[in-house]
Amino acid sequence: MEAVVLAGGKGSGMHKLTMGKSKLLIEILGKPIIEWVLTNVLNAGVRNVTLVTDRPQAFEDVTTKLGSELSFDVRLQRKEEVLGALEEAVDKLSSKALLVYGDTLIPSSAYKLVIEAYEESGLPTLLVIPDEDVTRYGAIYINEQGFIEKFVERPKYVETSYVFGGVAILNRELVNSILSAGRIDEGVNSYVRSGGKIQAVIWSDWWVDIGSPVDILKALYYVLKGLNTSRISSNAKIASSTVIEGPVIIEEGAEVDHHTLIKGPAYIGRGSFIGAYSFIRPFTDVEAEASIGSYVEVVWSLVGRKASIGRESFIGFSVVGEEAVVEPNVKTKLLIKPEVEGVKAMKVRSRRVEYLKLGSMISAKARIPSGTELLPGEER
Repeated sequence: MEAVVLAGGKGSGMHKLTMGKSKLLIEILGKPIIEWVLTNVLNAGVRNVTLVTDRPQAFEDVTTKLGSELSFDVRLQRKEEVLGALEEAVDKLSSKALLVYGDTLIPSSAYKLVIEAYEESGLPTLLVIPDEDVTRYGAIYINEQGFIEKFVERPKYVETSYVFGGVAILNRELVNSILSAGRIDEGVNSYVRSGGKIQAVIWSDWWVDIGSPVDILKALYYVLKGLNTSRISSNAKIASSTVIEGPVIIEEGAEVDHHTLIKGPAYIGRGSFIGAYSFIRPFTDVEAEASIGSYVEVVWSLVGRKASIGRESFIGFSVVGEEAVVEPNVKTKLLIKPEVEGVKAMKVRSRRVEYLKLGSMISAKARIPSGTELLPGEER
């Protein structure tokens, strides 16, 4: 089995974090998103990958790192949008390669499910996800036999709770239909109207389409939730008074100062620093060479590479971009009122009560002045 992985696009919803880079190069637990995707594809038994991107040089480090296990055919995407990427890999997609959206993070077992369903039926197969917010994605309508009736990209009104999960196996006729229509949804619908059958494989486990900063927090949750044991580098410098609870990864060259509490699952990156009397709560990712001052509390957040958090700050449910500077005594407010519209937040359950929580998105290389109080959903 071969795979076609789409890794192009500007990622406009994340441009403040990416500094012009692909959003697929944002690091989670020390690895760019695209590496997580490719590793899961590899774990599904795929060995040959056609990587379609508008910036091939940006992915050289990843393809080199995985080159001993995956054989790469990197192709330049010359037109925008998903359709432009598909045009560059018509030969592979027509030969029933696994189609993978590079900004969709999902366990390897989901890829296996699609492959097995296709091998059993021989029919084009789409991964379909039950989702509360269908309007963000492509809405999928399924009949009683499990075949797709209709596909609507970013619908305004829906009567289905299923979305396209960014994984599929097509055939030559379906690929031609999509290219002729100029849109994926119209191509699928035309194929179905002409009598073609496309089976839906429903996936009810975790799935994250990374299109906004809050999606990074969701990805952090699922990736860290799968961490079962601690791994602490022998080259890390951990003060004897540090307390570590639960599964925690601490990479080489990291330093954790006195009387700090780290509650896993959490990740402390290579060469990073955690100051004295700080509290690193679960689902926190401190990337390489980032610095956390003393008396700081961080909960369920990504602190990007070379970012710094000043002393006595509280950072919660937030994404701090690479090389950002948060000066001392900065606080993020978290609680979102249910009636607030237009703000994507995390659902958190505590004592049988569900809350909506979201901190702030701090841009790469931004500077947040001392004493600032950041509101839920605020971008700086």
